Amino acid sequence: MRIEFGRACARGAAAIAAALIVATIAIRAACAAGLPVEVTAEDVFAQVTLSASHARSGEQLGVAAAITVAPGWHIYGLPLPDGDGLTPTSIVFDPDVLASQSVRMPAPTPLKFPALNVTYPVYTGVIKAAGHLTLKQDLKPGNYQIAGTLNFQECNDSMCKMPQALRFDLPIQIN
Repeated sequence: MRIEFGRACARGAAAIAAALIVATIAIRAACAAGLPVEVTAEDVFAQVTLSASHARSGEQLGVAAAITVAPGWHIYGLPLPDGDGLTPTSIVFDPDVLASQSVRMPAPTPLKFPALNVTYPVYTGVIKAAGHLTLKQDLKPGNYQIAGTLNFQECNDSMCKMPQALRFDLPIQIN
């Protein structure tokens, strides 16, 4: 009886150890990527994420955004006709800690507005943008914020809201 109990305990201890190793690996992977920063307006919600929470000066980081537009609304893509006064959707980062930036929006969907006799490029539903940011070479070790702006104008079939420029900060630790 004593031998059986000892084997069961050993198997249980091994299972717990294996579970702890898997949990530790998952936690390290989650901590390696930056946590998503949420940006919210009435009918538009976005999560912007860096590929890492730590980096070295001069390093290139991936950046991703998932923008969700509420049903019945749309936001504009490019190209827009000149002179229409509409604001295309973009994500732009401040150059304070960045040497360069590139964020690619997906191709918008053409939407015909019969009342205006015009077709505009729009986004509806969930839009996924991605790109990269290159940190400046001369950053000293420490905690920084990569500031950015989500620009868009939301409209539905009967009205357009004023263009919006929502600010956000992505934390990054420079090693």
